[in-house]
Order: sequence, then C-alpha cells, then structure tokens
Amino acid sequence: MISIGRLADGAVDLFLPKRCVQCGRAGAWLCEVCAPALVPLPATVCGHCGAPLSRSLSECRECRGRRLAFASARAAFLYEGPARRLVTSCKFRALRSLTAEMAVLAGGSFERAVAALGGPAAVDLVTCVPVHRDRDLERGFDQAALLGRRLAAAADLPFAPLLVRTRRGRRQSGLGAAERAANVRSAFTVDDTAADKVGTVSTVLVVDDVYTTGETLHACSAVLRHAGCEPHAFTFARAARAFHLPIASDR
Repeated sequence: MISIGRLADGAVDLFLPKRCVQCGRAGAWLCEVCAPALVPLPATVCGHCGAPLSRSLSECRECRGRRLAFASARAAFLYEGPARRLVTSCKFRALRSLTAEMAVLAGGSFERAVAALGGPAAVDLVTCVPVHRDRDLERGFDQAALLGRRLAAAADLPFAPLLVRTRRGRRQSGLGAAERAANVRSAFTVDDTAADKVGTVSTVLVVDDVYTTGETLHACSAVLRHAGCEPHAFTFARAARAFHLPIASDR
C-alpha cells in the first residue's frame, strides 16, 4: 500500500519538478555536480558533542563548561554550502520529498554512528526532535521526523516519536547561544502516547536536521535522560566554529 506521505511526495515532484537547491539544475534536489561539494565531518571529532577538531587542539571548546544531556552527538556534513541549502530548503520551502535524498546522503554516516554505539542491537529506538504542532500544520510535515524515520528504516531500526514540544517559542535561527538555550528550556516533554514505550527502551538515538549550538538536542535529551534513557544525537549537518575547524591538511 502506498502511504499518504509517498503520495504527497509524488504530488510535489509532479507539480514542482526537482531542481538542485544549489545550482538550479533540473532532476534532483542536489545534482551530481553539486553533491561532491558536501563536506563530511572529519575523522577527528569531539567524543561528546561531535565538534570537528584540529589535531592541534587537545580540548573541545564546544563542551568546555557545559553539561550536555546527550551522551554523544554525530553529524554527516558540515553546515555549509549544499548541506545548508538542503536543510533550509526543506525547512523554509516545505520540500517534503527532499528528506528522502537527505536520508540517502546521510545514510553512511548514520550507520557509522550506530556502529560506534555497538551496532543495531545496541540501539533500542530512533526518535526525533519534535516541532510545535502549529509549525507542523504550517509546513505540512515535520522534517526531523521524516528524516529520522527514513534513516531508521534504512538501518533496520525501530522509530517512534517520544517527545512533544509544549510551547512554540521563537525560531532558533538568528538567536545567540544564550537566547537559544532560553528558547528551548522546558519546551519539551514525553508524549503521553509514548509514556509506556519510554519505560521499555534504554539507548535512544535522537535525530534532527542540524546541530548549531546543541541547545535543542540538549533540552530533548534532558527529558529522555530524566525518563531513564541514554540519549545520543545524530544530525544531517553540524555548524562548526572557526576556532575548531580543522586545517586543510587535517581533513
């Protein structure tokens, strides 16, 4: 049976033919010419927050003085160039079917993140950072949920929404670190319909589209940790500060 989601994706492709979000070339949301410009995270990253590290750095400045609730965070690509265009196009142009291509592009990185946790048998559940119901209605879909569901399916892992956002707040984009933290503080709770499931899982992988400061993933993970889970995070892209970007020879 064809799902409503796949029908919706097909309708978008029929009435809004795919064009590369980077160059406008027809045929795919990211064409084969622009795809190589995606920048994977380097091999050397912080073991906790996943920040890319130069070999010359002995300490991750992202984690210094912070108590992040997730046990680890990993991402597929740096949040620049085509990766940024994919995320923003999905979020602000409401291109639902774009999440399918994002899941394919990030699939290898997601499998490596799962392997680092001990393999599929060690991950009890994949979930996602939820959007507020109002934004879901505005956009017509939850991009993090679609991305998480598709990544989980490809890795043969179970997926279920565990959290809800209880207040809308401001958009995180454009806010400073302190404002981002305040904007998501106490904004999430366990979904009443998932309360029984939360009590039966241990290791949970939380998916979102982009890691900027980590505050949203921290807020979600704090709720899951309080419920007895060990949360880990995975995002399609990750912002990187200039002070810890690896030099060209380190990549």
